[in-house]
Amino acid sequence: MKRHEFLSTIGISATTVIFSPFLTRCGSIDTGVFPSVPPIGNPSVDFTLNLSEPANVALTTSGGSLIKNGIIVAKTSTGSFIAVASVCTHQSAVIQYNNTDMSFFCSNQGSGHGSKFTWTGAVSAGPAGKLKMYRTELSGTSLRISGY
Repeated sequence: MKRHEFLSTIGISATTVIFSPFLTRCGSIDTGVFPSVPPIGNPSVDFTLNLSEPANVALTTSGGSLIKNGIIVAKTSTGSFIAVASVCTHQSAVIQYNNTDMSFFCSNQGSGHGSKFTWTGAVSAGPAGKLKMYRTELSGTSLRISGY
């Protein structure tokens, strides 16, 4: 093999390696690639909400919810707490909580959207993928949200 042939082959191989991640289909967002929680480079979540603070008052009432650090935290009608990723895995719309059946739904209700999720983040109506679920632990007025 001649030197210029060798260099051409290496150039093509290097280009393939460098750009191959960008050659996937743009419409494949529903695979859960963009859960957005936790952020890239910070694989774990661990924070505490003080329920006596005014910013967290929504969680003192059954059916209340709030979004903090990319996670939607809700207090169910039974008084327990649940936490899932706050961004839909389909097209990154904000997730909302429905206390009636302790479920979550995507705020993007347009044609072909409208995903719904169980209290565990599982999909009950597509096209989205499962939401990441986080642990909740209440100690007095401190609610800890954690997970990987």
